[in-house]
Amino acid sequence: MDTREALKRSDEISEKRLLQLRRRNAELEILYDTIQDLTSTLSVNQVLDRILDRTLGHLDAEIGSIMLRGPDSRLRVVAARGLPQEVVEATAMEPGEGISGHVVSSGRSLIIEDVEADPRFARRNHERYYTRSLICSALRRADTVLGVVNVNNKRSQEPFVPEDLRLLDGIAAHAAVALGNAHQYEETLRRAQHDALTGLANHGHLFSMLELEIARADRYGRDLALAIIDIDHFKAYNDRHGHRAGDEALIRVANTIADLSRSHDVVARYGGEEFVAVLPETRLDGAVAFGEKIRQGVESTSFGPNGRHELTVSVGVAVLPRGGTAATTLVEAADAQLYRAKAEGRNRVCSAEPDAT
Repeated sequence: MDTREALKRSDEISEKRLLQLRRRNAELEILYDTIQDLTSTLSVNQVLDRILDRTLGHLDAEIGSIMLRGPDSRLRVVAARGLPQEVVEATAMEPGEGISGHVVSSGRSLIIEDVEADPRFARRNHERYYTRSLICSALRRADTVLGVVNVNNKRSQEPFVPEDLRLLDGIAAHAAVALGNAHQYEETLRRAQHDALTGLANHGHLFSMLELEIARADRYGRDLALAIIDIDHFKAYNDRHGHRAGDEALIRVANTIADLSRSHDVVARYGGEEFVAVLPETRLDGAVAFGEKIRQGVESTSFGPNGRHELTVSVGVAVLPRGGTAATTLVEAADAQLYRAKAEGRNRVCSAEPDAT
């Protein structure tokens, strides 16, 4: 090799290394921006959305999904882009099953140029979308694999290359930390806002939500009702059967109220044997009907060690007057009706007329 050829080869090597350094620098900039974006929120749903948006944008891909392990260890799709909803809802995999399950069980990322030719792909392509090339990275926190990030189909129609997988691995590593932190924060917040025994909202969270619902009802001229539910003769029941049976009764009543409530109602343990239900978009007749449904539900439930003892509840109902009122005033109005129900013999629903609040 003469001097000219040697210089030419040296220049080519230098140019290749320069391109590699530029590519790596670009990857580091992407990872830095991604880290800042993911750590700017402690909402699990927002973290999931940002992971997908960042990943698909940087890899210029059409389809992406995040699958997380549930309590049963199965993988399910918790966020997706470009997938039909029926596929998202129907997809569930065991560790080791399919490509995603293989990545979870092995902890190693995969790059697949032709999905259809890979025997680990659990199904054939769907009629509404077609997977060509795929990369899959594990979401790992410490020694635990939380799930996977799947990215399908470059928009350029070209297969993914190792540099793409390296970038996805970098994003997934930081995403797993952000996702773990968000899960931990939301669980801590949930515990702070909910009653430890019944799982219902606690006293403090109740008033926060009630104030929001009052403001919303006042702003948009909507109806709002509130029901206070108290277990009749609970102290006597607790003294007769013991605190454990009393706790079980509280849980059973709480579950009855929650099961008979709508998804947008706010159900809370107010304290002791009292519960409160905040009922948006509900007039007085609807609130009374709700109270009666709760009363009948509890009356038909078996309590006590042998399941033969009966408990009943008294319910006081009030509605938000036009022009709004303070949260405490609405609670006091319902509480007055609860005392009236107690005074009139218990196991009944009493309500205040709208003008009376």
